[in-house]
Amino acid sequence: MKKHHITRILLFSIYFTLYILHLSASEPYDTEEYYDTGLYQSASVLVMCAETGEIVYETEGFALRYPASITKVMTALLVMEHVENLEEQVVLSAHAIDIPYCASRLWMHEGEAITVLEALYGIMLPSGNEVARALAEHVSESVPAFVERMNQRARELGANNTNFVNPCGLPGDGQYVTAYDVALIMRAATQHPIFIEIISTEYFELPPTNRYGNPRLLRNTNRLIRPDESVYNPYVIGGKTGFTNAAQHTLVSYVRKGSQGLIISVLYAPRGATFIDTTTLMDYAFEILAEAELERQATKHEALLAAELARLELEKYEYAYEPEPPLSQEYEQYDDVTDRNTFLIAAVSLITVILGLLAVRMYLRRRNRRRRGYRYY
Repeated sequence: MKKHHITRILLFSIYFTLYILHLSASEPYDTEEYYDTGLYQSASVLVMCAETGEIVYETEGFALRYPASITKVMTALLVMEHVENLEEQVVLSAHAIDIPYCASRLWMHEGEAITVLEALYGIMLPSGNEVARALAEHVSESVPAFVERMNQRARELGANNTNFVNPCGLPGDGQYVTAYDVALIMRAATQHPIFIEIISTEYFELPPTNRYGNPRLLRNTNRLIRPDESVYNPYVIGGKTGFTNAAQHTLVSYVRKGSQGLIISVLYAPRGATFIDTTTLMDYAFEILAEAELERQATKHEALLAAELARLELEKYEYAYEPEPPLSQEYEQYDDVTDRNTFLIAAVSLITVILGLLAVRMYLRRRNRRRRGYRYY
């Protein structure tokens, strides 16, 4: 192979190696911003912890939306807070039954009477609009006075981006909510056991009244609690559905899995999407909570381990600098005897040395005398 060919191959290899190193050292392309989870179809969603009120997950949870019939959750809340005897009779007025023909209703008549409890079933299961008006008039004597109470109670709950104009959720100028505010109102309502019992009921039979001789079968519009439905979810305790052209489909739900409870609100969804979105968000939220619980347990374990290590280190430090324990009396006596014996031995040794030196001196003097005497003779 010619020399210049070899040179070209070497240069190409060096160039290719440098190029690969450059690619490996460059920043990776961040795709997270463009990743679409595809969790839900609703425009606004929010998941709240039922026990603490903390937000677990939300998207557009504070955007203003039309509520539709989930407004009736606030209506039910005020009724439960202001009516002590749920067996009181509610009489429907002419104004109560004067609602648009296309709106949901129980087809009740003017002057017809039902109990407050039956009326609560009437607004929460089939979403009877005329019954919601009748309850408002029963509690506050007029619908405007009741609506004023609704907005006041919303502010007390912290639902500051909510404004109601009627007790049933029919379209009206200036009526709006947020997914967060709806969850706050639903959370307050679930503090009443009777409310949970009502929203978890699949069917309720309204007995004959003074104006209608036959019982009425009320069916819950929430398909998530009906086992015969394909979207049935055993963890969903209950909720409230809603629909208007302006609001599209809305749903607020109370779900519970073990010891954990969630409030899930979905607003402005296409037909049928509210049930699917609620289930998807529920599963996703419980995964988030499970991971958070594992992290809390790990942190707690690490804290306990650190505390134990610190305690052992402190004990080690205290042991290292602990003063010598006092000797017993027995050892003190033994040491005293030992000291006396040592002194006596030293004294005897010294005397012996002195006597030895004296003996040597006497011997030398005698020897010298003898030598001197021998020299004179």
